[in-house]
Order: sequence, then C-alpha cells, then structure tokens
Amino acid sequence: MLVPQRYQRCATLLWLFVAALLTPALAGDDGLPLPISVAPDQNWEGIDGSWNTFSLRVGTPYQPVRVFVSTASQQTWTVAKYACMRSEFDSATNTTTEKEDSDCRNSRGWTFDSNASSSWDYNGFYQLWIEKNLDYAGNGQYGWDTVGLGLPGEEGPTLVNTTVGTHISSDFWLGHFGVNPKSTNFTNFTDPSPSYMTLLFEQHHIPSVSFGYTAGAQYHGTSVLASLTLGGYDASRFIENDLTWNFAPDNERDLVVGIVDISATSSTKSSIDLLNRDPFSAYIDSTVAELWLPVEVCEAFEDAFGLVYDNTTGLYLVDDQLHDRLKAENPSVTFLLGQKFVTNATINITLPYGAFDLQASPPYKGLTNVTNYFPLRRATRDNQFTLGRTFLQESYLTVDWERQNFSISQCNWALDEHKNIVSIISPKYTGENDASSSGLSTGAIIGIAVGIGLVVIFAAGAFFLWFRRRRQRQMDEKAKLNYAGQAAATKKESSSEKEEPLHSPGQDSGVGHVFPKAELPADSKFADADEERKDVDSPTSFGRLVEADNTERPIYEMEGDVPAPNESGGRQLSEKETMMVREARYNGVDPSGTADASPRSEEEPPQRHRPAPLTGLDIAMVNRRLPVSPVTPLTPRTRDGASLEAGDTFFQPLQRRTPRDGSLLEAEDTLLSPVSPLDPPTDMSRRRFSYES
Repeated sequence: MLVPQRYQRCATLLWLFVAALLTPALAGDDGLPLPISVAPDQNWEGIDGSWNTFSLRVGTPYQPVRVFVSTASQQTWTVAKYACMRSEFDSATNTTTEKEDSDCRNSRGWTFDSNASSSWDYNGFYQLWIEKNLDYAGNGQYGWDTVGLGLPGEEGPTLVNTTVGTHISSDFWLGHFGVNPKSTNFTNFTDPSPSYMTLLFEQHHIPSVSFGYTAGAQYHGTSVLASLTLGGYDASRFIENDLTWNFAPDNERDLVVGIVDISATSSTKSSIDLLNRDPFSAYIDSTVAELWLPVEVCEAFEDAFGLVYDNTTGLYLVDDQLHDRLKAENPSVTFLLGQKFVTNATINITLPYGAFDLQASPPYKGLTNVTNYFPLRRATRDNQFTLGRTFLQESYLTVDWERQNFSISQCNWALDEHKNIVSIISPKYTGENDASSSGLSTGAIIGIAVGIGLVVIFAAGAFFLWFRRRRQRQMDEKAKLNYAGQAAATKKESSSEKEEPLHSPGQDSGVGHVFPKAELPADSKFADADEERKDVDSPTSFGRLVEADNTERPIYEMEGDVPAPNESGGRQLSEKETMMVREARYNGVDPSGTADASPRSEEEPPQRHRPAPLTGLDIAMVNRRLPVSPVTPLTPRTRDGASLEAGDTFFQPLQRRTPRDGSLLEAEDTLLSPVSPLDPPTDMSRRRFSYES
C-alpha cells in the first residue's frame, strides 16, 4: 500500500522524536568507565611461600608499600613502621636508640609511617578481625588516608579518605589490598566507612563493583605474574566454563564452593582418591596461603605423598629426600568443584606439584630456618575449610559483588596471548536495579523512551487507519447518494413515459386512446465485454441477463359507438359509395361534402339513434401481456424498433396497404382499432354491386 507523502513526513518526525529520546541514554553508555588493570610487581615475597605482590601509594606525600590481594578484606592494610624497629645500644654515649631494620622493612613489603603523612586521620586501635576462625590474631591502628594504585609510571586512581589499617602482627607478614566492598563499622552501624572498591565505583573509576584475580605462578617457566582487574576480568588468563556460583548466606564467608571430589595422579600412581569423606564446602580466601582441609583429607594426602605432620608448627614439613621424590613423581591434584542443591554441573581445577612446592621462612610458625613445606593445613571446624593463594595459582576467580555471584576457571598458560580486558557492567547501567538504588537507570530511561516511541507510532498508525476508513465511508455514502439520485431520475423519466398516451400507428395522435406501454429492446452496458470472460458459474463474471416478468396495469375499455349497418333495399352500393360510407362511418367526414353518402329510400328519412348509457356490466377488461423478455430488470436497456423480438407482433410496423374490396377492408380494419368491436358481424361476405342497372 502506498503511503501518502504527508503521512511519510509524519512517520519521519516520529522517528526523529524517538531518536532524540534515545540519544541521551545511549550517550550515557558510551561514557561508562573502563576496568582498571592493576600492574603487578616483579617481586615474589612472603614467609609462607613466594607470592607476587602489588604496589600502593599511601599517605601524603605518598609512601610506597607492597601488598597481597585479599578477597576477604574490605580495608587496606599496611605494616607499621614500628614492626621493624630495633633497639640499639650505643656504648659510647651509653644510650639506647630505636632504629628501623632495613631487612625487616624490605621483607615485609616496606612499612608505613602514619606520623609522616599529612593526610592521615587517626581513628583508633581495633582488632584486625579477619581470619579469626583460623586463629589469626592481632590489633591495628586505623584511620583514613589517601591511597593510590600502582607506582609512578603505571599508577592508577588515587582516592582520599579511604580506610587504612596499620599493624605489627606477624600473622600477616605483609599488608594487603582488600577487594571486598563491605563497609567498615568502627563504633556503630549508623556511620559506616565505605571500602576502596565502593569508592572507586561511586567516583566513576570502574564500571561495576567486581574484580578478576589470579595469584600468579613462579614455578611456570620464567614465572607468570599475578593479574588483578577491577570492574571486570582478563579473559586471556583463564579457560572459560559455564558454571557460576551464588554467594553463600554467611556474610563473613560468601565465596564458598562445593568440593565434590579430590583425586591425584603421578608418574607411579593413578586415580588416587584424596577425598576420603563426604563432599564439603570451602571458602576461597587469598588472604592466607595454604589449603585448610578436613583432617580426613589431610590424612589421605599423607598416605598418598608420604607427608609428615609437624605438631610443633602445625605444618607439613618436607625434607630433602621427600622433596626429591615428589619432584620426580610430579603428582597433580584435581579438585572437582560444584554447587550443592543448585546444579549438578561441575568443573575441574588441577594443581601440579609445583603449586605445592613452597618454602617457609622464619619467623613463620616459629621456624628458625628456611624449610620446604607442603601448603596443607588441618581444619578441625567447618568454618576453617579454606582454599588460599595456593589454589589461586592455577585458578582464576571472577567476582561480581553487585549480582552476588562468582566463577572459578582453570588458568590459561598460553603466554603468547595478549590481555583481553572485559567489563562487567553494573546493574545501575543495565537497569537491574536493586531495592536500594534510587532514580532511573540508563536502561530504564531507554526502555521508557522506546515505549513512548512505540506508543506514538501505534497511535499514529491507528489514526491513519481511522482516517482512511472514515474517508472511504464518506466516499461510499457519496456514491450511494449519486446512485440514488440517478435511480430517482431514471424512475421519474420512466414514470413520465408511462403517463404519456400511446397512439395506434393507424390513428391520429389527437385521439386519446390508451395503449399498454411496451419496452423496446436494448443492449446491456456489459454487451461489449469479452465473451470469453462470461461464466454462469462464476459470481464475478457477467452472464446472460434475465428480465423478470412485468405485470402491466389492466386496461378498461368501454363499448364503442358502432351504429348498426343500414342497407338499402334492393340495390348494392358501388365501390365508390362503399368507400364513402366507410369514410363517413369511421371518420365522420363526407368526402363529397354531402350530408349523407349512404343511398336510402326516399320513403325512409335518415335517422340517428343516440346509444343508450353504459353500465358497469357493459365494461369488459382486456388483459394483454407482452411476451417475457430474458433481460433482467436490474439492467434497463434502450430499445429501438429495429430490435423487436420476434414475438412482439403487436407493435410490428404495419404492412403496406393494398386496395381491397370493401368487405375485406372492413374486416381488416377491425385489427387497427385499439378496442375490440362489441358485436362483430358474423357474415363478412358481401356481394359486389354497382349503380349501373
């Protein structure tokens, strides 16, 4: 259907209106911040193994510190300067001075002096709190200060008034950078201190409160550094799978996975079962280094690998002989992970022996020497089951704090791949608002704009259809009125033709005799149509037209004034006299001008008798009907004399008259009368006579 040009212009204006509504919303999506890829250090540090660190800039002026990543903490921790202070006695002056031990300072990732920072806002001493279930303890000095990501040349955002804790506890040998978004409540729950992740998102530095992290692996080739992405993940660092975990209900232990099975293989053994109990759940926490597993599982590891538990330190120490044997066997341990009561899907995370080949340094757990150890710890309670940094050497953790889900994937060790940073878009931008969000999101604005545009378009379409139907109705009504007018005019013309008196072809038009109206034949307006298209069975083709029967109105005739014939006695009229008598009888005209052309006897004077008055019984009805024509009355046609049907003998033209004798002429002339004679003579024969004697 062709749309009129004015409606095309209206549609164009409507689309421009919708585009104007959508443009601000779409422009907002283009302005989303990108994820932050935090550059790792080249250092491998720690007293419980060798772990890749990240650098922070803390205070004003900034003091560089190296920290681990903590998935359980929402704070930034640094090692206080006092943790490495040593007392030195000067015999020359007989005084004792406090001096920072440079080896300690370097071993602990550099220390932070809060007194040297002009932006430090002291709050007080509080318990470190996290890892209490693992019997880690300590106190820290808390306050607010400026913290920036990375060192000069590769630095990231710098935030002010962030929560910073500084401590001297040996349980946390280095500081950490917390990626948990929970707030910190120091005195009450009415004035919480936001986390660094929350501030990054609120200040439009990252597209969502999320992160992707793997701890790196020093044992892989020339060492593979850790990867930390805030607001997204690095897709080049892991092998993707379809399994996603929902957060556990415990706010202190939310990143929980189900351990369905643990097995091992080596060069000498295969299919070693290490679970040795029912499946259980474990908490993923990069704050600690080891794997905290049930005692039954630890005993299975002891039997499989020949490990020896040290009761003094609580560690599985590995001597040189066992270390060489394990390196030769090169066992690998596979964790089968799932989510109980949610899905039957599982994934495998495999750790080679290199992930367990660690060294512990003094003063870790009271050690006095550097010792090889197997990072496995005995957990006696369910809330101690933990997968630490050892597990994250071979796995990549992606956490979406806003949607409360996370995923674990096997690391990809294809070193030739480039970074592939992928954003995780916050529900604030996608329209997935939670109950605490306020205002309309970009997605909601887009939805409203599209809805308004569709409503306007549908309304315009409905108006166009209504207007089109209304116009069509008006045209139909106009056509009906025109048709009715034409029909009325045709009816009026037909009525006038019916009222016009008809005359016999052999009679003068002045005499008012009444004839039944005859209809002349005419061709249909479809007479010129293609004859091949005519199909009597088709409802759309024009077949032969049929005219319904027409009942003419009855014609009432009175008896004619026909005088009784008078004959003279003894003498027949001549032909000329007969003609004269006939002319005087029918036309009342005497061609000779005489009063009476009929020969009479002189003894009988001419007499004219006035006919008696007519009664109702003397009137006879003559019903004359025309033959039925096969032409339908729905299609009137004009007739002419040349198209009379063969049965229309009544109105056929008169034959040429020939001279006849008086008797035959009189007999024939009765047919030309519009009325039937009342008393026709029974004897039509006459003798011919003349005036001659």
